[in-house]
Amino acid sequence: MDRIIKHKQHKGAVLPIATAITSIAVITIIIVWLLLWTKPQPQAKLEQLAPVKVALVEVEKRLVHPREIITGRLQPIKTAQVRFEVSGNVIARNVEPGNVVNTNSVLIKLDAFDYRDQLQQMAAELTIERKGVGRDKELLKLAQNNLQLQQQEEQRLQSLVARNLIAQSQLDSTRQRVFDLQAEVARLEYSVATSNARVQMKKAQHDLAKRNLTRTTLKAPFDGVVNEVFVDEGDYVNTNDVAIILADVSQFDVQLDVRGEVITGLELNQQVAVKVNGKELLGNVVALQLDPDVNTNTHQVRVRISSDNIQSGMLATVYMPLAAQAESLLVPISAVLNQFGSSYVYTIDNNIIHKTPIQLGRRISNEVVVSAGLDVGQMIVARDVNSLVDQQQVTTE
Repeated sequence: MDRIIKHKQHKGAVLPIATAITSIAVITIIIVWLLLWTKPQPQAKLEQLAPVKVALVEVEKRLVHPREIITGRLQPIKTAQVRFEVSGNVIARNVEPGNVVNTNSVLIKLDAFDYRDQLQQMAAELTIERKGVGRDKELLKLAQNNLQLQQQEEQRLQSLVARNLIAQSQLDSTRQRVFDLQAEVARLEYSVATSNARVQMKKAQHDLAKRNLTRTTLKAPFDGVVNEVFVDEGDYVNTNDVAIILADVSQFDVQLDVRGEVITGLELNQQVAVKVNGKELLGNVVALQLDPDVNTNTHQVRVRISSDNIQSGMLATVYMPLAAQAESLLVPISAVLNQFGSSYVYTIDNNIIHKTPIQLGRRISNEVVVSAGLDVGQMIVARDVNSLVDQQQVTTE
């Protein structure tokens, strides 16, 4: 019994202690939550950027000599498609692509037997025609003399017939011979009169046959390099077939399409600067198209370059001089900041830079013309403007 009473007393003492511990924990959680809830937010602390060192340049005003930069490809000054003017079988091919040939060098030969026979035939016909001319002249003289005699005989017989000394039929026979002789004289006169024309015709045929015989040998029309060969030995070629493409690479041309403003500053034989494969060269303007193309409204210009170390197909940059402009404000292109379609520069005042809008004109090499926004003598940041901000403090180099 005593044990039961003590156990009940001990159980009643534990319950208040647990309740107190729970209450303390709840209060502690509430206090911590309230402290976190009422804690002030951290404030952003602005720090002053360290001054940046910049390079300055003064805005200048001077006479502008602009240039138009145009790129084109080099091409040989002459390229010929060497064609056959006669047909026949190829019996010799003397060149290969890349061979250097001189004017009149033999390139390809055709079988020439038929053309040689034709030339001999034309030569014989020309000789016969020339001999025939001399024969007709002699026959004409004889026919004229014979006609004169027959006409005299006709007159004599007419007098005899009038006196009834001979028959009328005898006179008629004589008259018939006179008519025949007159026809023969007319034929011979025509033959003699046209003899020179017939001789010239035969001579033309002879000369054509001679040229055709020569054309069986294809020769180089100028000094150059064989670029392509389209026929080989044993091939049959027709008249006007392309056999070889020949290029004159002693000089090169650059064909360019330029605006009207450019053409006004150029003239024939004018020297212009050209850059090819990193080399600075001089070229001559050899052709100008004054009337523009109706479709593109551009003018064609051809510039000729001489050099031993360039090849056809290389890119060439040509610097075309334009008409000189009046004095203009110039700034380095590295000083210009382009953002959202507008252009700016950074001017400086008491070591504080200001983002200043400007209007740009033509670019001249590494400079650009400023048409509005700046004055002569102003100092602006010369480079590295993309890393700067408006109203930034800077130091100068």
